Amino acid sequence: MPDATGGVVTGAGAEFAIAGRIPVPDYLRFLEPLIVAPQQIDSDDPHTVSILVVIAERPDLVSPVSQVVLSVLAVDDPTKVTLTTSEGLATLRALIEGQLGSFGRNLVIVIFALTALLVAAILYGFVMLRRKDFGRRRALGASQGLIIGLLLTQMAFLSGIGAVIGCAATAISLVITGDPLPGIAFFVAVSVLAIAVGVIAALLPASVAARRDPLAELRVP
Repeated sequence: MPDATGGVVTGAGAEFAIAGRIPVPDYLRFLEPLIVAPQQIDSDDPHTVSILVVIAERPDLVSPVSQVVLSVLAVDDPTKVTLTTSEGLATLRALIEGQLGSFGRNLVIVIFALTALLVAAILYGFVMLRRKDFGRRRALGASQGLIIGLLLTQMAFLSGIGAVIGCAATAISLVITGDPLPGIAFFVAVSVLAIAVGVIAALLPASVAARRDPLAELRVP
């Protein structure tokens, strides 16, 4: 469609005002140059349809949707109907999306596994540095569950802060570069997963801190 923002176009004995430019989606590129004009449809005056565009929600639905469209049209002479589909492209797209999805899932699993190991190592070193403090708490009557709960709460809080900072930085970088921005559900899922990984990774160091002998820990210089 022309890059016009005003003017009048005359066609089919009628005048139409040009309102602006309409971005044409990929599946309508074959119609370009394209001008969209409103028409008043009279139910008593049937119109002939020359082109019918049907969009399938998923690539695997292209073939069954094509069969349904042919059955619904119910034309008298099937030789006058030409059906063009993108089933090959849809199959290729589904294959690529499956491979990318599998690669993405494996990459996320590896990243979170390495993160869990790093968190566990850091928290274990933190527990060793503060073992005298934990021994003093145990000697004053703190239960093992309290020590574990305290460490897990701290780790969940820190993981939540890290998830918020990471999601904010990612969203800002995507906006700056002009890349597609995931929905809020994606950021929420990643944040919940990050917090869960941090808490699970902290279980072993927290258990070690809670099960140490209070008297032995108090002797640590």
